[in-house]
Amino acid sequence: MKRFAANYIACQSVDRLHYVEVTSGSVLNGVFPLEKELAGTSFLNGVIWVVPAALGWEVADVWSRLTAIHQQMPDTSVPEMLKELIDTLAVPTVGELPAFLESSILDQDVINNEQATYLPVQGKSVSLFLIRGIRLSAAEFGANNSGGNRYVERL
Repeated sequence: MKRFAANYIACQSVDRLHYVEVTSGSVLNGVFPLEKELAGTSFLNGVIWVVPAALGWEVADVWSRLTAIHQQMPDTSVPEMLKELIDTLAVPTVGELPAFLESSILDQDVINNEQATYLPVQGKSVSLFLIRGIRLSAAEFGANNSGGNRYVERL
């Protein structure tokens, strides 16, 4: 069992001062409020984005999605950007996915199902990405992907 706490956890929603708990096989146990210090918990500065492993995203994928949403919303914080993304990912409709998600395809049968979602689900495998920082300036968050690893790290 691994626990990661951060300033914000972005999963089904964006929650301040929470922690995410995953098994050693990266299966999501849940996201919980951080009410006290917990033994064996890694405390990280920034935002942890919990992404379904079925999407197959890597650091470059997360970076490109953040860059795309940042171009649309340049003055918002990372948690606000992720809240927008989560709202978009909650119930995607075939043919109405944002352009920056078109390259991320789940199994076609799942997409055609009315219950399809791009959100992480308890009991399913996930990938965790640490986004360092809450606010990013336009210069820091430009389109140059070569600097992406300074801001996004896979846990």
